[in-house]
Amino acid sequence: MLEFVQILTNPFYRVMTVIPAHTARKIVSVMYWPFIYITGVFGVWKYHYDKRKALSDRTRVIWDEAEKRGIEMEGIMIMGKPIEQYRAKINGSWHYFESLPIPPHLHHEKCAWIDDKNKLKKLMHDSGIPTAYGGLVTTYDQALHIFRSGKAPYIIKPRSGSRGRHTTTHIYSESDLRRAYDIGKQLSHFLMMEEHLIGSVYRGTYIAGEVVGILRGDPPRITGDSTSTIPELIDHKNRTKHPKVSSFVLTDHARNFLSRQGLSETTVLKKGHTIDLSEKIGLSYGGYAADVTEQTHPDIIKILKVAGDSTQSPVVGFDFIIPDVTTDPKDQRWGIIEANTLPFIDLHHFPLEGTPLNVAAKIWDLWNR
Repeated sequence: MLEFVQILTNPFYRVMTVIPAHTARKIVSVMYWPFIYITGVFGVWKYHYDKRKALSDRTRVIWDEAEKRGIEMEGIMIMGKPIEQYRAKINGSWHYFESLPIPPHLHHEKCAWIDDKNKLKKLMHDSGIPTAYGGLVTTYDQALHIFRSGKAPYIIKPRSGSRGRHTTTHIYSESDLRRAYDIGKQLSHFLMMEEHLIGSVYRGTYIAGEVVGILRGDPPRITGDSTSTIPELIDHKNRTKHPKVSSFVLTDHARNFLSRQGLSETTVLKKGHTIDLSEKIGLSYGGYAADVTEQTHPDIIKILKVAGDSTQSPVVGFDFIIPDVTTDPKDQRWGIIEANTLPFIDLHHFPLEGTPLNVAAKIWDLWNR
């Protein structure tokens, strides 16, 4: 549905890009509300009042907290389909937002650049914050240069957004690199290529000068016993998993992931040898999630606070990889790999292990500042 809206409005935006900015703003201010009114009259859009129609758990925890506080909240539907746009009545006025209700005076929209992995990498570097070796590539020769000058494995992903789409991890060979580069190019001309750091992926959520939570996320993993093949180990994992964890299915994509590690369905892993089955992180992919805020080394918290402060954004979700989150970071090879201004705060609400954190409350508290 969002694609439909983009197609509908793209001609208008193309015109806006070729005229002076101040003129464009005047045109938008004059046309916006009449456009909204007319489309509303003809039923193109309308409001809904059912939080079950929210498109993400991120929004549902926000809606739950709004109800606790007596804040009226509604969702928006376009042509009968709910979208990730909402409004809430605060201090007698309606405020519109995408999933997370950031107060307009905090200028949240000016921080959208944070989702640009290349710009973020440069900011982190300038702030002295660790990141993975690598950078922006637009040609295969540039990717090959990084491959030959760094240390495998590598990862290639689109420069902005993607949520894991067209991303390839565990790149060990030049033939893997060629395939990964072509896959990334299907979505974006600009790609980020970096060394694939070793360790769990952690989400550090920063809100208004405070690191409010650290969540550990792991991909689905199996550990060898010297007798079972990989499919047999997967079957055992699925039969003994936690009820909140989804079963792992050995798809062609997963087989390709294993092959890049030199593994196949006939491989028998040695006892105690643990491998990842996918680059996807979290419970819905058969992985793991735990709150580790209290166990995180204080120097990591300090570094994430510096990172958050440097963005000047009220809300940032930082993803970082480190071998051991409980020990001094200066003795480890680690780094921030990306960040976004609409983090999935619900991850902190529903960890598989550890203490759930009400991060939605921290978001609504921004309105009291």
